[in-house]
Formats: sequence, C-alpha cells, structure tokens
Amino acid sequence: MFNSIKSTAVLLILPAILAFKSSPEVPSTGNKENANSSQNHLFSDEEASFLAGMNYGQNSCLSRLDSTINWKRYSSGLDSLFTRADSLRLFKMKIWADSELIRSDDRKVVFYPFSGPDFLNAHLFYPDAEQYIMIGLEPIGNLPELCSMPADSVKSYLNSLNYSMRDIFKRSYFITAKMDQDLRKTKVNGTVPLISLFIKRTGHQIESMQRVYVDSTGTLKETDNFKNVKNAVLGVKINISSEDHKKLQSIFYFRTDISDKGFARTKGFKKYLASLPESNAYLKAASYLMHSDDFKIIRNTIFDVSRTILQDDSGIAYKYFDKTKWDIRLYGKYFKPKDEFAYINEPDLDKAYKQPGVKPLSYSVGYNWRTDHSNLLYSVKK
Repeated sequence: MFNSIKSTAVLLILPAILAFKSSPEVPSTGNKENANSSQNHLFSDEEASFLAGMNYGQNSCLSRLDSTINWKRYSSGLDSLFTRADSLRLFKMKIWADSELIRSDDRKVVFYPFSGPDFLNAHLFYPDAEQYIMIGLEPIGNLPELCSMPADSVKSYLNSLNYSMRDIFKRSYFITAKMDQDLRKTKVNGTVPLISLFIKRTGHQIESMQRVYVDSTGTLKETDNFKNVKNAVLGVKINISSEDHKKLQSIFYFRTDISDKGFARTKGFKKYLASLPESNAYLKAASYLMHSDDFKIIRNTIFDVSRTILQDDSGIAYKYFDKTKWDIRLYGKYFKPKDEFAYINEPDLDKAYKQPGVKPLSYSVGYNWRTDHSNLLYSVKK
C-alpha cells in the first residue's frame, strides 16, 4: 500500500479555505465556486506538494525556495519517515483492513470524532469513502504563504511541521496536549497543513478548500470569512481526487467541544451529526472520554448513525454496546490501562478477551504502542 503513498509522499500544511463539489450535506456554490476552484487548486496543491516533500511541478517561487533551504534534504527525510512507518505499521494495517473490515458501497461516510488532523489512519482503513467527518479541539488554521516568507522562515516552518508529526509515526496517534503547542499560529498554524500533508502522502490531488460552519439549525453552510459567523461550529471542507481525477472525495474537519456541555452550547451541531447518513465510525486514542456520562451525547450519536464501529478500548466502553444489536469482533490483547488511565476498569471486556474467537493483531495501535498489548474492537450493527 505504501508504495503508492511513498511515491506521493507528503508532509504538508494547508489553509482552511477551499471549495467542494456539492454533496447531500453541503450546498452547491454554483458558478462562483467553479470560478475560484481552479486557481485554488493550482496554487494550493503545488504548495501542499512542496510541504509534503513531493514533486511540486514548475512553480518558480517554490523552485527558488527549493534551492535556498535545502528542500531536497527535507523531502528525503519525509520519505524515510513514511517508508519506516509503512514497514512497521501502515502496510500491516492495510492488509488487516482489507481482510477484516466490511466496506459496503452504501456506506459512504467515515465518522471520526476526536480525530485531530489524523486523516492518514482514517483513509488507510476506509480508502474509498466519499466523505470523512473529522472532529477535534485543535484549531483549523491556514496554509502558509510560502512565497511571501523569508527563506529562513520557510525552513523553520518545515521543521515545525515535521516535528508536529513525531507522535503519529511513533505511536500511531497525536497527543492532544502536544497538538495544542505544535499547531499554534506561530508554529504550524492549525490542522489544515497536516491534513493536507496526509492528503498528498496518500496519493491525492487537492481540488479545492472551503471554510464551512454549522449554524444553530444544524445546517452546514459555506463562507469566505469566519468573522461574521456567530453561534456556529466552524470547519473546513477539502475536496480531493485520486491521481487520475476520476474519484472525488471530501474531508470535513470541525473544531468543537463534543462533551455534553459542549453540545449544550452548540445544539445545531448535534442536529447536524444526527442527520449524517449511515456511517463507519472510527475511534482511536480517545482518552476514554466516552466511558463517562460527560460524553453521553456523542456516544449515543455514534451508536445511532453508525453501521460499523472500529475502535481501540479508549473509545466507547464495552458495557455500553447492546449485544443484541451489535455483532462484536475482538482483535489483539486487552490489558487494563496504566499510568494516567489507571482508573479505567472494564472487567467485562477483560472477560470477553478470555473467550475463544479473539483474533490476533499484527500491528500496534493506540496507547499500548510500546507493547504487544494493542487491541481493536469491530462492531457491526445486526
């Protein structure tokens, strides 16, 4: 799998402003969008490629930076990161997903709460989805204006971008506290650059970007500027295509608090999520938040809109799965969490893992990445 990802290897950063072909969730922007999307695509995709350490075409500005900041060394370093990740984890994940996950044509949406900028893993498990709905607390941000930046600033930015990915390669997940530091405006500036990086590294073209928001009625709308948007959940929509431009996919990233208290302030977003088509939910390194009743709404929303749920044990507690409604398949090994999550106790999940039928897991994932104690639960609605 990652031969293709390696060939399009990319680490990058993109602005949170692009436009997308109309879908059931997003209204069409008509001629105005079409008029702007070409220009956005030509510039943004080239810059994303540059940030990803990939072939960026004939852009003279980027070529000048290339010769000034030793971009080839940066590119080679990214290639090495992705190649190593491929050999240790990503290729094994792809093989496992191809054999174990149900990928039905009638489920076009991947629902990924607590995602941060992790498009990489969502795409690896579900490469053919039409839409990826990602939610996190991290800022949306923008792509840097490389051509107006001094060479030293560009070099510093690339170093910051590279550094921000250290945990996704080492552990398979981003650490929220580190993201709070790494994605500040003075460093990487939001999730858009990292999402864009993964878009390029997974072999895609960026067709457009568009700022979006969900208003108090649960309606998703597009905007050119967030300044006048009130009482709404802000986000970005990125349209991408395969290299042959034959398949269009959309990535939505929303920045919002999805605790019960957060939903009390953004009731329209609850309506929006409830209206999603039947989805494949994905949960990883979710800090065991949905084990408590402080996150009851998002937990129930996942159950309501999902046809399948793929998660490690940090997602929804095993006791909340109604075994009469869900067919549950277990993989790997379960051990009671330690350190900061030592308060978590799931005797019922521990008991289930001691029953026959648990399948092995050939790669590490989640908080137990240092050991062979990784686990996944895959549930399919009956």
